[in-house]
Amino acid sequence: MTKPGMIITGATGFLGGRLMRYLSNQYTIFALGRRSPQEVGGLEGPDIHWFQVDIGHFDPLREVFYHIREMGGAELVLHLAGYYDFTGEEHPEYTRTNELGTRNVLELSAPLRLKKFIFTSSVAACPFPPPGEAITEDTPPTAPPPYSRSKRKGEEMLANFKDQIPSCILRLAAIFSNWCEYEPMHNFLATWFSGSWNARILGGRGQWAIPYLHVRDLLTFYLQVVEKADELEPLEVLQASPNGCITHLQLFQAATGSYYNEARSPIYVPKPLARLGIVMREQLGRLTGTMPFERSWMGEYIDLKLNIDATRTHRRLGWEPHPELEILNCIPVMVHNMRSNPEEWQKRYEMSRKGKRKGVKAKNVVPQG
Repeated sequence: MTKPGMIITGATGFLGGRLMRYLSNQYTIFALGRRSPQEVGGLEGPDIHWFQVDIGHFDPLREVFYHIREMGGAELVLHLAGYYDFTGEEHPEYTRTNELGTRNVLELSAPLRLKKFIFTSSVAACPFPPPGEAITEDTPPTAPPPYSRSKRKGEEMLANFKDQIPSCILRLAAIFSNWCEYEPMHNFLATWFSGSWNARILGGRGQWAIPYLHVRDLLTFYLQVVEKADELEPLEVLQASPNGCITHLQLFQAATGSYYNEARSPIYVPKPLARLGIVMREQLGRLTGTMPFERSWMGEYIDLKLNIDATRTHRRLGWEPHPELEILNCIPVMVHNMRSNPEEWQKRYEMSRKGKRKGVKAKNVVPQG
């Protein structure tokens, strides 16, 4: 029996390769990525077809979709491809990849008569809620940073194609693994374990908070979405997140407790002073050419909480994150992995960042497999 087809954009990324391993038994996979499968150790098999292509370039992408139609087409698209960084600055890739690239994929998907176009967005597209309130599936994606705006525009495009393509929107929490592979957390740990002057400093009262989700929980989330694709309403929003959020202070205490066998006492810096310090370090970085991870835009979020209420999603999918995979429970595993295999730790970090800092020029379409 012929397996149905599934297109995965961003297949060479942090999530794409993992999803392919879960889904390749059920679907013929058409894997689209900027990097070659050889470069990332991509999964191979008779029902996996690789295309090295940049979704921001229409003509090569159109050739890919021609090949896909010739090989039987697809009933699902998992649109994972996207650009992000943590500079807070405008970057042409937000327009070229996240907006134009999404439009290209949508236009070329329209003739396929899809069962569902599954769009990967982010809870970061939503603004921080007032104290005591929470982001839900109904929260408008109106956060101001450039990445957030690009995700909002992507969500809006789905509405423009709603008569041609049934779609749903998945807003993801911050995704991590037992090897960290999440840039902010990687930098937090490096600072807290460094013994440097700022190793114990937390801005404000350490109450800045966002939701975190282990990549293993995210994989089971996607599997449920794929399984229930026919049941989802047009443009339905689902949140891949636990309820609540985790504070900077909680992370600091868990991390230093695991590393030093006793949680260290933080040094709290009032928000106005912390913001000034971040700005000064950024300016110094521009002079020296060595930029810090912390950027001035981050200062305005000190002590704000991106609190999430994903109860509707949990009920809708019959899915919830596993308590043992909560980030506070996984930090001891991260610390062990960092200490026992620092080369692998750094390698995974670099791989998770690769392709996010610079645009990649279009290459010829390379169908493989």
